[in-house]
Amino acid sequence: MKSFLALCRRTAGKDGTMEIKRNGTNGRRALSVAYGDLLYTSGITTTDLAGDITAQTQDVLKQLDDILCRGGTERSRVISATITLADMADYGAFNAVWDQWVADGFEPVRSVTEGHLAVPEYKVKISLIAALR
Repeated sequence: MKSFLALCRRTAGKDGTMEIKRNGTNGRRALSVAYGDLLYTSGITTTDLAGDITAQTQDVLKQLDDILCRGGTERSRVISATITLADMADYGAFNAVWDQWVADGFEPVRSVTEGHLAVPEYKVKISLIAALR
């Protein structure tokens, strides 16, 4: 236990705590939170409710690129992705867009599940964890 506490103190600030930086807050949630060497994003959904899975995925990934940039990192630093599809029948079309977004050699770990999303028109929701520079 002592060695764990010593490690925590070495990585913490002068008062023993690490800073938590919240970005894009709205009273209910933050678009991202930076803690330690990591940036965590909220589950991001589309602004294009009329779009098909391709358009919605492109929109969500563009939003995530912006959030990552504002948070001080980029898509090549993403280490984990959690993806919810409203319908697993969209899996192939989703992957076609995802595969263009992720560069070879920089693939994160990933989980894709099917689930009900907050708005019936949403087809995809993605949250990421990325290493900061």
